[in-house]
Amino acid sequence: MNKIIAIAIDEYSDPAIDNLKNCSNDINLLIDILSNSYQFDSIELFTKPEQTTLTFLYDELYNEFINSLATDNILLLFAGHGEFNSKLGASYWICSDSTKLNVTSWFNVEDLLKFFNASPAKHIALISDSCFSGAIFELNRGGGILALDGKNSRQALTSGGIEKVSDGHQNSPFNATLVKVLNDNTLNQLSFNQLSENIIIEFNQSQKQTPAYGSLINSGDNGGTFFFKLKEDNANIIKSLQIPLEVNQDVNIDCTFEIPFFNENKYFKNNYINTFVQQLGYSIINDIRVLVAHEESYSISRSDEMEFHLEVEYSIHTLDDKFLSITISRSEYFGGVHPNHYIYSINFAFKPERKISLYDILDCSEFSNLENFLVTMVEQYGGKECKDILKEYSIYSYSSKLDFSFNDKAFTIYYINLLPHAFKSCGILEIPISEIKFKI
Repeated sequence: MNKIIAIAIDEYSDPAIDNLKNCSNDINLLIDILSNSYQFDSIELFTKPEQTTLTFLYDELYNEFINSLATDNILLLFAGHGEFNSKLGASYWICSDSTKLNVTSWFNVEDLLKFFNASPAKHIALISDSCFSGAIFELNRGGGILALDGKNSRQALTSGGIEKVSDGHQNSPFNATLVKVLNDNTLNQLSFNQLSENIIIEFNQSQKQTPAYGSLINSGDNGGTFFFKLKEDNANIIKSLQIPLEVNQDVNIDCTFEIPFFNENKYFKNNYINTFVQQLGYSIINDIRVLVAHEESYSISRSDEMEFHLEVEYSIHTLDDKFLSITISRSEYFGGVHPNHYIYSINFAFKPERKISLYDILDCSEFSNLENFLVTMVEQYGGKECKDILKEYSIYSYSSKLDFSFNDKAFTIYYINLLPHAFKSCGILEIPISEIKFKI
């Protein structure tokens, strides 16, 4: 499996450490081009302050690399502050909870190299856009494709040597060059060495930094190299983005959490869409964190008796030059009387991109208003035992809270999040698309 693990740190809790402006934007731009044009199967993205603490990153990276498979190829991306201790000759990442004067609160990159060395993964590559990141190399060497792909590799590309580097204005200079080289590439298999050399050649000579690359010392490198492999079809728009739950590890939760990540495409501005989708994803995560933390001791003991469960997955119902319709479903059990199920929707219209509600998309003029439309549709298409309860939740005070999705066959309205548990089975109203008149 080809994996991307991406870390971006813009915000720091210590006032003595300057916040950065472009790290999250830089990482999203990289993920965009890599997932759109190159062969990667999964993405893990860590950008929130609680996801970029020393403890969190240490645990996540340890588990990711130690538990990888021999067939895995892992690309680790990092953007944030870095430091170098000249007395120890050691490089560090500054985490979101690091303090400026306490070196024990920094992430020692030597520990990362130990993770690499212990990892079964075939190829591991690190691209680091941070100050003083070039202190981790031995000199690089080349090689042919067959020889290099067959041997394990542990390599890195950094935005500079043992020196300060620029955060830039909209993007860092290093990131801008990296994206350009990846975009311009036409080789079906671009080696990590070729990528690195091209970046150095393209990099602006007037900058006061020089990107560096090479093999990683004491990391398990055996002379191979990581390859960026172009997709046979670059038209794929959607990738699955995994977001960690991050609750007390003593709470036993079987968790799957995936939301969509949209690549650059001809239909819409993907960064605009991704912002809304990620906000929805993080709001779900926050609900779970609050629920578990509210009675943490109960959560720990109860989950030992019966494992908690959370599954978040998504469906794309419409994606064309006019609309994007997405639902994200959430199924969970956290020790209560019964499991719970929710469906959230997020819908967009294009040219220009904007998020739309039922009021925005439905032309209900022949019914006078949305409430009358909903009541009429419930009467025609609601189940016999569901009609009365759905009519109660079709009034004005509830209509703005209704989720919906649509495709070329049906317009579906989700009452499920509003209904008492006893009536959840009535929570989906499916209307033939022929009954729908769109405003847009």
